[in-house]
Amino acid sequence: MSRDSPPGSNSGLETVGDEQKNRSVEQTSDEERATGIVAETSDESVEPTEFVDSVVETALTNPVAAGDAIGDLLAIVRDCDEDARVAAEEALDLMGLLRPVEFEVWIGDIVQFASADRDELSFVGLRALAQLSAVRPAVAKNGLDAAISRLQAQHVPTRRAAIAVVGEVGEAFPEAVTQTDRQIMTAMRDANSSVRLAGVMTAGKLLGAEPNQFPRTVSTLPETLDDDDEEVWEYAHAALIHFVREHPSQVPEKRHVIERLATVSDEELGVREGATKDAMTTLLSYEPGFDL
Repeated sequence: MSRDSPPGSNSGLETVGDEQKNRSVEQTSDEERATGIVAETSDESVEPTEFVDSVVETALTNPVAAGDAIGDLLAIVRDCDEDARVAAEEALDLMGLLRPVEFEVWIGDIVQFASADRDELSFVGLRALAQLSAVRPAVAKNGLDAAISRLQAQHVPTRRAAIAVVGEVGEAFPEAVTQTDRQIMTAMRDANSSVRLAGVMTAGKLLGAEPNQFPRTVSTLPETLDDDDEEVWEYAHAALIHFVREHPSQVPEKRHVIERLATVSDEELGVREGATKDAMTTLLSYEPGFDL
């Protein structure tokens, strides 16, 4: 596995307001990276599952050091038996949760995984891209073509991960994902509630960024306010509030949206106090004479 710097990006050199201290490799001292380095897989005495366990143990105390093992974890996912593969997948997910910036220098390998024909490999690559894109969208953009090509994958986890990549990268670069408007609309109507949830979350990000580029997504989001899945229902309302805050004039069916927001509370939706009322007030300014 290569550990080359990502192509076409200078975004990884500085992080502003990064509470997890997600510095790039260029900003990580040799002393900090050297502490707690895990064993190399080239040591034949170390079984793959034992190696993964050591990576997890290191990640919990020193995720910077554990980042050096990402290439080995990817190799285990690709080449080893099911027990080792599943353990490595979980370890990669843990790294993505603790310190997703560590995926940055492995971007070439991650994009190869995301582009793989095997669903289990594609899912691992796309999930890593989604996690990375939350902190380095310009770097994750290198895998955008792979994500877009899997938006209608039959494998549900792969489809969800691809939708998440589009949302995270598209929030920063909406012009790069305008061709996904129809697929995001379809995702919000999917029979699988987890796919609908991914679609609604992505819709909120895209419509908060540039709603004019996603007309089908704009017109479909209000439909999801009636979703029978509690989590989809919650995120649909939260996404709509975000849309109203950023682009109120573009919100369709304003009176219907106002009426729906009047029936929910900030606590129900998990949004900041006053957010629902602010959204209603904003929309009412576009509907003079409308009385609830």
